[in-house]
Amino acid sequence: MLRTTLAGLRARKLRLLLTSLAIALGVGFIAGTFVLTDTLQAGFTQKFGAAADRIDVAVLPAPGKEDGPALLPQTVLEKIRAVDGVVEAQGLVRGTSALIGKDGKAAGDYPTSGVSIVQGPLSRTSIVSGSAPSTATQVVLDKNTAKTRGFKIGDTVTVLDSQNVKHRFTLVGLFDVGLDQELAYTGAVGYVTETARAMTGEKGFREIDVAAAAGVSQEDARAAIVKALGAGYEVKTGKRYADDMVKANGADSQFLTMGLLLFGLVAMFVAALVIYNTFNILVAQRTREMALLRCIGATRGQVFGSVLLESAVVGLLSSLLGLLLGYGMGAGAMVALRAFDAPLPEATATLTPFTV
Repeated sequence: MLRTTLAGLRARKLRLLLTSLAIALGVGFIAGTFVLTDTLQAGFTQKFGAAADRIDVAVLPAPGKEDGPALLPQTVLEKIRAVDGVVEAQGLVRGTSALIGKDGKAAGDYPTSGVSIVQGPLSRTSIVSGSAPSTATQVVLDKNTAKTRGFKIGDTVTVLDSQNVKHRFTLVGLFDVGLDQELAYTGAVGYVTETARAMTGEKGFREIDVAAAAGVSQEDARAAIVKALGAGYEVKTGKRYADDMVKANGADSQFLTMGLLLFGLVAMFVAALVIYNTFNILVAQRTREMALLRCIGATRGQVFGSVLLESAVVGLLSSLLGLLLGYGMGAGAMVALRAFDAPLPEATATLTPFTV
């Protein structure tokens, strides 16, 4: 019966083509969805995983109900720097800092953001061209704002401070905002820390990053900082901080997965109808063949088993083809999204055991 079944498959290649195509397309669509979202998740993990290597502890304001973002005062930074085992601590500043375009008008529909650019071991800013600012008269722009506003390295840029007073700086570099949706939307000007505080008018820090001394674990550094600061602050190890960032940004990919899987389920439902009807037709067309097999001694179970074996062979081969098709679809979707400047992490297409 095995030889008969395999011979039958070879004899009915064209008849089984429609079934194979339906399986491959159905599997391909769902596999492509998982490949796309797994690739995004892997990119998020890789992108934010670097934070765990550079930051040993991150100190954040405790979540509250205050109007506007909560800030950490300078006194908190000084306390952290005085903790045993802390090599370096830097506060991150973020606020409003309106860039003036070459036409003399404020760039964009909303004022650009002003941020501090940290140098040294705690630097998390990706400078893609030029260098980071090192003096109070130097700034960097995010690469998209520089491109749309026609600025290049070496130009003089004008920025308004919190009192709408104009200040001029030398543009020394361009940076990538990465997956920061706020900065991607408003654009950003980067300064050294003290200049960022003066230009934005911010009285504190959104976050304080800490580097521990050699031999001091992240957990030990965190415990020492918690003891020094007391209650009222959110203190995370670098690894926990990176994991939380991955989860927060991965929510978008999970939403995308659910949306695409709805279409995938519809595709699979249609594919199932096509497969079912096609196999019904194939079985009906082979009534005489099956009757002949029964006449020469094949049992009912053997005939039924031959149909199941045929289904398994066609399903397996077509599903493998669907996986390859889905991998190509997922990789192609990443290329297409990047072509439209979507803020996606750099990552190669990923085919996980779960998808298979």
